[in-house]
Amino acid sequence: MEIFETTARAFDARYERQAATHQPDIEEPEYGRIKRVWDVEPIPPEEIAAILTAARAAAVAANNTAAGNAREAYLTAVPGQATTYAAKQAETQRWIEAGRLANAAAATYPWAGDRADLRAVTVSAVLAEWEAVTAAWEVVGRRIERERERVNEAIGAADTLEAIQAARDSAAYPAP
Repeated sequence: MEIFETTARAFDARYERQAATHQPDIEEPEYGRIKRVWDVEPIPPEEIAAILTAARAAAVAANNTAAGNAREAYLTAVPGQATTYAAKQAETQRWIEAGRLANAAAATYPWAGDRADLRAVTVSAVLAEWEAVTAAWEVVGRRIERERERVNEAIGAADTLEAIQAARDSAAYPAP
């Protein structure tokens, strides 16, 4: 005979689970089966806490990856590129501090000089472009970071698996 399995009652899987024990089997010849009714037991609080901790960690990791992907839509994400961006920003900052000279020299601003040469524009035009790009990035970068932190805070405050997922799903990163 086939064994038909069920639980003693409906239960909330967030806090309870099927136990390892069951009531005595009941033969149900009219259905051609044996009915096995499993007991229900509470999930120990430490197991619930561990499950929630793991779910939060996974949600934070996924959210951080999503924020990184949002940044990559605006930035070139290859090894060493951050160093290149830092060098360009340093040149731009020196140019700003020097009074945004219209006749900036390639020897003083070699990164900008290389780009100016490639594009057949002035070094000052390149530095002005980089200043505008940096300002635009400041706005977008802050929005992305604010959203990343907001979602991570919501995940940390969530007290159920559903609330953790809802917090993770609430992320709304800007796109170009």
